[in-house]
Amino acid sequence: MKQVLKLITIALVIIPVFAFSQKDKNYIIVGYSSICCGTPSEKPIMDYVKNFEKKNKLKPFEIFVEHGLGKEGEHAFYIGTDNLNTKLTKYFMDGLKIMATNQNKKRSKNGDGYVNVDNNLIPNSTLKSIKVKPRTSISSLEIYDYKK
Repeated sequence: MKQVLKLITIALVIIPVFAFSQKDKNYIIVGYSSICCGTPSEKPIMDYVKNFEKKNKLKPFEIFVEHGLGKEGEHAFYIGTDNLNTKLTKYFMDGLKIMATNQNKKRSKNGDGYVNVDNNLIPNSTLKSIKVKPRTSISSLEIYDYKK
């Protein structure tokens, strides 16, 4: 009887921990490509992220950066959407796309690359795969501090 009570107590402690700590993390991909002379500035997108967070009184976004995707500084950001509901996620993604479009319109046609926002969210498992098996021989994935 004591063992049964002990098991029930352990189950009552462990189950909520697993139930509430397992989040279905999804990420928006913002890619930076190059034409000949490097990638566009990250500043417009990161300013938008900071302003969106402040305006909506959100917890800080979890952002990863994948460097080494090309010889001219090509890279990608993975912006976590866990602190957003479905409506805010769509609104945030739409805003990122507008920022990227505006930045692409102002780019130097012969020099700057492009900013691209992927239409689909990717799961945390994709980031784990990239971390374990980088996409290029020189790429790396790390946490990005966008608050600096």
